[in-house]
Amino acid sequence: MEPTKGPSEGGLNVTLTIRLLMHGKGKLSKKMREESGARINISEGNCPERIVTIIRAHRHIFKAFAMIALQI
Repeated sequence: MEPTKGPSEGGLNVTLTIRLLMHGKGKLSKKMREESGARINISEGNCPERIVTIIRAHRHIFKAFAMIALQI
């Protein structure tokens, strides 16, 4: 049995993550930046799909990614 992945499955996770990061005028994203030590950039809101970019050393990226994943 092959796993099914609809086109909106990945998009839903991205949208949900962005909404959680942006909730409270960016308080959560600021906290994640401070705690992980990573630079977290979120693309402008005028695009239908927003992109989260995490920059820094591997350990910082891993920590930031884990923090974002826990919010989903």
